[in-house]
Amino acid sequence: MSAYTLAGISFLLFALAAAGFLTCGSLVRMLMFLELMLNAANVALVALGPQPASQAYAVMLFAIAAAEAGVGLALIITLASAFRTLEAANIKELKG
Repeated sequence: MSAYTLAGISFLLFALAAAGFLTCGSLVRMLMFLELMLNAANVALVALGPQPASQAYAVMLFAIAAAEAGVGLALIITLASAFRTLEAANIKELKG
């Protein structure tokens, strides 16, 4: 598989994940689509830059994605306990 084929696949995966993120209403699905977008960026980074530096960036991006998943799940749990829903449309106001 060539680098351009992998770049095309990662672009398609990113585009589908972005469309899913923008159209779904559930916070958990939105987080999953966000993780899918980060994985598509990793595939593109490794496919288009076979140097060791791009692979190191991909490993760092995996660590960032893991931290983002943890923080995102904590926020979702907090919002679910406060508003008793996981639908983004039902969360109308956030008070500080």
